[in-house]
Amino acid sequence: MHQERDRLVAFAAKLDATIEAAERDLHEQSEKRRAAIEHFRAFVGEGLLRVAAPEVAAPATDAPWAPEPTVRLARAVDQALVKIDDGDGAWTRHQRELHNHFTTLAAALSRHGHDASVELRDDLMLIRIVFQSRRCDPDELAERIDGQVQERQSVLDHKERELLETYLIDEVAAHLQQMISAADRQVADMNEEIESRPTSTGMRLRILWRPVDEGEQIDGVTAPAGLAEVRKRLLRQVTDAWSPADRRLVGEFLQRRIQAARDADEGGSLVEILERALDYRVWHRFVVQRWQGGRWQSAYGPASGGERALAITIPLFAAAASHYRSAPHAAPRMIMLDEVFAGIDDRARASCMGLLAEFDLDVMMTSEREWGCYSEVPGLAIANLVRRDDLDAVFVTRWSWDGRRRQRETSELPPVEPEADTSSAGEGQEELF
Repeated sequence: MHQERDRLVAFAAKLDATIEAAERDLHEQSEKRRAAIEHFRAFVGEGLLRVAAPEVAAPATDAPWAPEPTVRLARAVDQALVKIDDGDGAWTRHQRELHNHFTTLAAALSRHGHDASVELRDDLMLIRIVFQSRRCDPDELAERIDGQVQERQSVLDHKERELLETYLIDEVAAHLQQMISAADRQVADMNEEIESRPTSTGMRLRILWRPVDEGEQIDGVTAPAGLAEVRKRLLRQVTDAWSPADRRLVGEFLQRRIQAARDADEGGSLVEILERALDYRVWHRFVVQRWQGGRWQSAYGPASGGERALAITIPLFAAAASHYRSAPHAAPRMIMLDEVFAGIDDRARASCMGLLAEFDLDVMMTSEREWGCYSEVPGLAIANLVRRDDLDAVFVTRWSWDGRRRQRETSELPPVEPEADTSSAGEGQEELF
């Protein structure tokens, strides 16, 4: 009986010791949990959670947090940041970059009379910012700066709109009106040149200069929206007669063009941006049409080689002829053609050469095989160049064509006396002129 009592007393004492140890361990774990909760609450109170995981809603930090809601919040944060690299290498790299970022931030703020400082708390590096004499966190600073940027952009847009209305509408729009109208007249002159010089084949061509369709891309440039309507306003009447609706429509169009040129991020000064934005030439394209089957259609459809050559050549010659016709005084109507009419058969070559005379153009051309001696051509001066691979010289023979026959010119150029050679050339070396 006494032995059983002693055994129970010893067992009770052992249980008391176990309970005491468990209570002590529970107290320690409770303190650790409380410290962790307070640390987490302080982290959230500094605004770091809304930066790291803005999609996670956190309770207010001005009152103690209960353990269970805190655990749920911690699990939600862990899930939101599961893709973030938390390894030692990433931690070291971010710590180093954080110092660099702070240095840049502090320098930028100090230049404008603001201040930024660092506060170290446990393993946290907290940035304290005083912006416009008011303390704010980095994310709040970003929001305030974004708000100021938007506000200033709104002011800038308003001033830009005033600039468009007072200058661009009155000056640039009028200039665009003149240039587009002049281009239309130039195209009309080209068509007049073509119409007045029919080809021997009876082919009828015309040139159109029209705005590209909205959204269409020409050479990588997309047609601006609203071009067709703005072009009607530009060509309909002078700017002084525009209504407020006309001015608003043209102003908004020009403003969109300037903004698009800025957004293209091609660099350059303001003048260069305006040149790209207001280049009316990229808003239009040339179209060559041929009268066929009782209607006008594309000149580059199915056709013989000669017809295709004429469809390419006639508009170019007409453009040159109309350009020279606009000269205030008589002037050489010169064009230069390299490797002229390559890949075109002889009959088509004769027609193309005849067109040069029809358009009254003075031509200087080169060709590997073309002599230009066709009955359609009234006259030519020809220089035939011959060379050999083993000689550093070119032999020239001169010919002429009078519209009926080709003959070699017998007159020689007067001899040219060579100047004294003071170079270190060897004896017997001579120069060819």
